[in-house]
Amino acid sequence: MEGAFVGLNIGGPFGGAGGFTLGLLTGLITAESHYGVVNAQIQSEQEKDRQLEAAIEQELQRQSGFESQVTQASLTSGGTTQDKPVELPGEQASAATTAPAGRPASGNIAVASVNKSPGSIPPTQFKNVEVKDIDGDGVPDLWTYHNPRNPGEIVRQEESTKYDGTVDAWSYFKDGKLVRRDVDTRGQGRPDTIFYYADDKIVREERDESGTGRISYRAIYQNGRLAHVEKDTRGEGKINFWIHYDTNDSKEIIIKDETDMNGDGVADLWTYYENGRVVRRDVSALGLELLAKQEQISLPSDEVKQIQVPGN
Repeated sequence: MEGAFVGLNIGGPFGGAGGFTLGLLTGLITAESHYGVVNAQIQSEQEKDRQLEAAIEQELQRQSGFESQVTQASLTSGGTTQDKPVELPGEQASAATTAPAGRPASGNIAVASVNKSPGSIPPTQFKNVEVKDIDGDGVPDLWTYHNPRNPGEIVRQEESTKYDGTVDAWSYFKDGKLVRRDVDTRGQGRPDTIFYYADDKIVREERDESGTGRISYRAIYQNGRLAHVEKDTRGEGKINFWIHYDTNDSKEIIIKDETDMNGDGVADLWTYYENGRVVRRDVSALGLELLAKQEQISLPSDEVKQIQVPGN
């Protein structure tokens, strides 16, 4: 018993020291393991940051390369495309100011780039659109749209003929040829005059002269020459006056006109011309009655021939 007590007194301090040492070693091992996990997480996050930075740098390089391609394509397109828009066939329609009184002026069909030098406009982000500043004031005046599958083919042109940046003329092409041209002559934001083309020649012209959205004037052309005109002179939305021209003459010479006097769509009065002078008038029974009431007969009675029209 005495020996055991002495051994316990002596072994106790050593046992405590051993426990402390063991605990210290265990703590160090646990801490090292924890720090290892933390370091691994830090390295993982740093690796993610490096990958993200690399991806951002790659995207920036890709965008830069794309912008260079767009710029090069626009410059190439600008260098191969003519400074003027496609020549519009049927320009003779614009010379109507010298036509006889029976035919109104044919409207503004001049293109925006006539006698103008294009200015510098930054290339657009669309490869099939070419933008030009015709008068060099920094404001776009001409937009040319090309076929995306065939960059050399024009499909549409938009123009600001007043050079103020507002589109007031639209030209449409098929297989590289002009087929229609719409013009806003009143600045209302919509076309009021339309020209139709076939085989590079004008074939028809239509106008909304009153701004009501209804066609009040229609001109028909044969081989590029004016053949006849239809007009709504009363503003009722119905054609009531027809003018016929001599298509064998290079000048626009009227040979006959017809008038619907009561609005039923049928002519009642026919007037014939030679060398620009009235030579004869024919009138239906109804037309004669209307003329008598309105006292509009200007020729002597022996120069007016009464004819019978079916249905009258």
